[in-house]
Amino acid sequence: MTDFYTPEEEKDIQDLLGDMKEFLKKEYPQGSIRRNFHPKMHGLLKGSLTIKPDIPEALRKGLFKETKRYEAWIRLSNAPPKVQSDKPASGRGLAIKVLDVDGEMLEEDPIGVPTQNFLLTTSPILSAWNIRLYRKAIRAVLFGFWEQLRFAIHPKHWRSIYLTLKYSAKHENLLSQTYFSGGAFRFGPDSFVKFVLSPHDPSLGYTLEKEKSDSFLKEQLVEDCKRKIHAFTLSIQLHKNEDQHPLENTSKAWKADLIPLATLTLPVQEFDTPERNALGEKMEFSPWIGLADHAPVGGINRARRRVYKELAAFRNR
Repeated sequence: MTDFYTPEEEKDIQDLLGDMKEFLKKEYPQGSIRRNFHPKMHGLLKGSLTIKPDIPEALRKGLFKETKRYEAWIRLSNAPPKVQSDKPASGRGLAIKVLDVDGEMLEEDPIGVPTQNFLLTTSPILSAWNIRLYRKAIRAVLFGFWEQLRFAIHPKHWRSIYLTLKYSAKHENLLSQTYFSGGAFRFGPDSFVKFVLSPHDPSLGYTLEKEKSDSFLKEQLVEDCKRKIHAFTLSIQLHKNEDQHPLENTSKAWKADLIPLATLTLPVQEFDTPERNALGEKMEFSPWIGLADHAPVGGINRARRRVYKELAAFRNR
């Protein structure tokens, strides 16, 4: 699959890549370069994704075409580009890498087996809804007060700022959150969806008998995964019309029923080891690593294809 960019989009993507590489060089001058998005990892967990047996025939497409259990890796993280405390309001990420999938692939996974990636966050939207705004917003996030002020004084940016603040939150437990794909994806040749991951136990909170540290979310996750199995339901929202379910404008949350398709299960495990942490830092996640049946759509997703691939190569060099 080939992406085509207008000259304006191409310039914005090149500027965006230049800004991100400049930031990474300054942020990590002597050590290993972390990823630009979601650099603070809470853990890389083992899990499984089980496709439900009662999916309507019309929705048996791609990964969900047959009832099956897949092994998976799950990476949990904080969204901001700088590693910081878990205490402030922010966005959190949950990325799933489903292993050994069958079908036509968009991009091969560097781990050497065909995978389907799902990149999800605690925000139901992506507040920058076109490539130009995306570039400006990222620059404001990366380069401090004066760039933030320059971004904030422009009235055309106010809605993006409002939405970013609206969907930032303080979180007590990563296993009790709902995670969203933000952008839209193909679902077979003629349908479009967004993915939503809902916790089976949304009541989970902070239970450690000590004051919260700057890494309390990881500490809580370690403790919870030692004690019992945890699970989520992976659902889709179906695109029906552009007014309620825009494909390009990622800043508008879709109002649509959740249709459950699979169960994500996290078995009891101890994941905080040097080997697992090193694997989590090395592993690449991209919405474009996956099946053609679930190809990302929209301008922001097309920009992410270039950005994620080039930054992964930059980090590895």
